[in-house]
Order: sequence, then C-alpha cells, then structure tokens
Amino acid sequence: MDIRLSRPCIEDPALFLAECHLGKKVNIEKLCEVLRGVGAKDLKCSARLGVARFELEGRSVMIYQSGRVDIRRIRNTDEARGVMEQIVDMAGEALSGTSS
Repeated sequence: MDIRLSRPCIEDPALFLAECHLGKKVNIEKLCEVLRGVGAKDLKCSARLGVARFELEGRSVMIYQSGRVDIRRIRNTDEARGVMEQIVDMAGEALSGTSS
C-alpha cells in the first residue's frame, strides 16, 4: 500500500493530506452502495466523475475509480495506514481484482 503525506491541511497545518493508492480499480457504483449500507457520514458519490467522498472518524476521505485515495486531516503515515485498512475492510467488495 503506497502512502505519501503531501501537503499540510489548510485548516490545521499540523495535519496533512495523505495520498494513497489501493493498487486496484474501484467500482464506484458498488462502493457507493456499500458506503450507504454502512451509513458513511456525509457521503457524496458520482459514478460519472468516478469519485466517492465521505467522512470517517473526523477525516475527509475521497476514493477515486483509479484506486487513488486522498485522506485529509492525517497526522502521519501510520495513522493513514490504519485508515486505509478500515477503508479496505469496508469497501473490499467494490475493489476489482485487476491492478491499475
């Protein structure tokens, strides 16, 4: 799992935007169904744009069809890794078996 802290968050410079990659394509329609099913907070989905956005434990998460994941308000890569594991657990069935 590739995780990179890019830039500080605008609202709190002590927190970062983590750019991650699942290594697989994401079926956004399926992902949105799954996220609705688990009651993801502030969920916004667009299959046309290939992106889903929601809140997870105070962090803003964006998942793209390409498999890229942006997580805002992260302290470090360990924290980002933990959030990514939660995302994979929640959304695993929306991930395709093919690598990107």
